[in-house]
Order: sequence, then structure tokens, then C-alpha cells
Amino acid sequence: TALTIEAAGTYIVSGSCQSGSITVKKGVTGVTLVLSGLTLTADGTAAIACNKSSGVTIVAQDGTANILSDTETNNDDSYPDNTDAENAVIKCKDGSQVTLCGSGSLTVNANGKNGIKSGATTDEEGEAWLVIRDLTLTISAPVNDAINAEASLTILSGDLTMDAGDDAVHSDYYLTVGAAGTDGPPVNSCNEGLEAADLSIAGGNITIHAGDDCLNAANSDLTGYAFTLSISGGTLVMDTTSGDGIDSNGTLSISGGTVVVWTNSNADNQPLD
Repeated sequence: TALTIEAAGTYIVSGSCQSGSITVKKGVTGVTLVLSGLTLTADGTAAIACNKSSGVTIVAQDGTANILSDTETNNDDSYPDNTDAENAVIKCKDGSQVTLCGSGSLTVNANGKNGIKSGATTDEEGEAWLVIRDLTLTISAPVNDAINAEASLTILSGDLTMDAGDDAVHSDYYLTVGAAGTDGPPVNSCNEGLEAADLSIAGGNITIHAGDDCLNAANSDLTGYAFTLSISGGTLVMDTTSGDGIDSNGTLSISGGTVVVWTNSNADNQPLD
């Protein structure tokens, strides 16, 4: 039940499997993985793993519903003896370039740690990025982040519904939501909404219900970094019970769009910080 893709091509997967996985080998590019009514649960590892320096397009086929899940043992913090743990239902490793798209639907149930995890850009493995577009995507990640990227994450369009124990969407460096001149994606949240060192929102109908900050330009691992938060379009309706509405550890620019924020204002938490 472990499918390994070793060469470029289009691969169509369907059916149901309660203990399986799909892996694109290291360095393999030009892969299109079509999910055509797939229900796949991975026991203690990732349902889909795009290994280092791979190039993969994952497509939810039109008219199909697809469900990817893992188990609670897919978390090497809680289960250090599990050498197969990938800490995400969809794991995209360092240097991988992955696009999630399609006019079908994809549901991700993260019982281990993260829903979707994208790797870092390194000198050895190359540039890494994750792009999401034209997809109805639902993620449940009660343990950690719904989507977590170590380099660059772009959400261009689609319909995203996310419930997360930590961030709905997190990127260590670059996070872009929507595009100029487009409606962009709705993003529904989570403990914290959208967080990145450089966060840019250009479009979308975005609703965030957060326990901490709704928007946050930050990364505690970076020192001396010029953090940026930019809103140039879209409609954002956000509320938080114990955090800031919009928090930038550097600059904040609002040049367009509609922004509505409710916070439990006190000395430490404000609509704008």
C-alpha cells in the first residue's frame, strides 16, 4: 500500500486505503498527481510526501471529493521512536516546489501535527515553495498548524476552511494571500490566524476567529529582520479573544481593502499593534 513515484508523469489515484502512503522520490520533477476520489489514511507517516528537490502538482479532479488523514503517531515530538513520522499529512521537504490545485475538493485531517508542511530553501536542495490555487480545501489540525511553510507560501485562490490548534497559516519567511485584481481566497480559521515574517494580503474574503493574534508579522527565530505586513485588498473580518487584531514587529501598510477587527482591548492586546 506504499506507492513510490520514481519518474515524471501523470499519476491518477482513486479508491480507499486505511494504511497507505504516496511518496515522490528525491529530485523527481514533472510529476502531476491527480486525486480522483481518493480516501487515504497513513498510519504514523505522511499520506503524501514530496521528497527533497521534487517538483509536484497535486490536483483534486473536478467533481471528486478527496480525504487525506494521518494518525496521532505521525508526530516525532510525542512519538520519538517513530522514525517514519513526517509531522504532516502532506509533507513537502526542503527544496521541493509543490502546487495544490484543482476544481475538486480536498479534506485534510491532521491527527498527528500539521495539516500541510512545506520545507526550507537550502543551498544543497534549492529553492522551496508551496502554491495553493483554485481548490476547495478543508483542514482540521487540532495539534498544531493547518498549513506551515519554512520558506515561501502563496495562496492565490480557492475556498479554504481551517481549524487549527496553533496557526491557521504560518510561513517562516514569505506568505502571500490573494493577487492584485482578483477576488482571492476566503480563509476561515484557530489560535492564531495568518503569520509570517513578510505577510502580504492582496485579496480575498477572509474571516478569522482567533485566540491570539489574527494577523502577525513575526518570527521569533529571526533577529534584526525587517518584518513587513501589507494589506492592499480584500475584505478581512477578524476577532480575537486574547490577542492583537493586527500585529507587526516591523512595518504595517494598509493601502486598500476593508479591514474589520474586534479585540478584547486591554494593556497588552489592541486592534493594531
